[in-house]
Amino acid sequence: MTRALKKQPNGSRHLHATDLLRRKLLTGEVAEGEQLMPELELCREINLSRTTVRKAIADLVDEGLLVRYQGRGTFVNIRRTPAQKRLLGCMIHRSGTETRPSAYSLLTQGAEKAAAELGYQLVLANSQDDAHKAMEEVIRLNELKTVGTLVVPPQTHTYQKTAREVVSALQRAGQKIVLVDTPPIGNGHAIEAPCISSQNREAAYELTRHLIRLGHRRIAFLTSVRIGTVIEREEGFRQAMKEHDLPVPPEYFLEVAGTDIARQGRQELDVFLAMREPPQAIVCLHDLIALNVLKRCAERGCRVPDDIAVAGFDDLPQSAVCHPTLTTVHQPLFEMGYRAVQMLEAQLNAPASVVTTASSNEITTTTATATEPPPPPAIAIAERLPCRLVIRESCGAMRP
Repeated sequence: MTRALKKQPNGSRHLHATDLLRRKLLTGEVAEGEQLMPELELCREINLSRTTVRKAIADLVDEGLLVRYQGRGTFVNIRRTPAQKRLLGCMIHRSGTETRPSAYSLLTQGAEKAAAELGYQLVLANSQDDAHKAMEEVIRLNELKTVGTLVVPPQTHTYQKTAREVVSALQRAGQKIVLVDTPPIGNGHAIEAPCISSQNREAAYELTRHLIRLGHRRIAFLTSVRIGTVIEREEGFRQAMKEHDLPVPPEYFLEVAGTDIARQGRQELDVFLAMREPPQAIVCLHDLIALNVLKRCAERGCRVPDDIAVAGFDDLPQSAVCHPTLTTVHQPLFEMGYRAVQMLEAQLNAPASVVTTASSNEITTTTATATEPPPPPAIAIAERLPCRLVIRESCGAMRP
């Protein structure tokens, strides 16, 4: 509920009232097409005079967020200019201390290329893996009136809840959404939006099988907050270990500590090396963790791959030039960003009769009558792009 305003000068109270009502609209509390509560109820809720509330409403009508109908009331109607209809948002998460190229750098490059080719401008937003910051970025995108947004949900311990809130606030402001680097979110937490991700489970499975074929039996896994892509990679790792009757002791399965990507994996390697029976190989959730592990190994005098093998996931540019070069999984990140924009553009141009969802494998369309043509094909609800294993020096085997 909107909080009541304290006593303030009339002009200041009018501006604060405008800000409060604007926030209701930009957070999706009142959705596109919905009616604003009657003026008298608004007055009671925020403890302001009807004159002040009317001025605030008039401001938001001028801003293109509301429309008033005589005898019917005030409704949310986010009007976009032709230029705003060519604005797309892209919400990623990037640490402020991390300067190395990351998976999201490549993903963004692909999205920017596709947007430019289709005549759109891409507006970047950074959630910083924080739920509050993510909602502030949602408000900024809605205020800019972007017509659609690519969303990489923040990696928080309330991942599904945060993802639902972010997507809902954007959709209720009239935006189209594509979830990126994200498998379908279901299990009672369904988010109705198309999504695109890599074949994480299959790729992690193949990477782990490669290590097993090399003779490694004690294999550890460095993971992170358990979001959809992380869970899939964990499942692929565990499936390969199970098929070869190899145990995964709890101490071999560690979640990296902290949010500073530049340090993730360093102290976990120290923990592994201090064990009476340290792992022979480490599968890292992504390349940046693996690169940190390689650096810490060099500092500790631990030889890679002679003493321990290290593998990553992403195939970032630096993984091919580090020492030793990193065995990893090539994830088609550029292609993912490019394709995500195409999926978003398809939604923007799709007839209203086409309904898509990422919560199931079904595509639902409205039924055409005998006098109407059948609806066009529905937009793909979920795409999973294939990955490939990249064998380099860090695991002790190179392709001939």
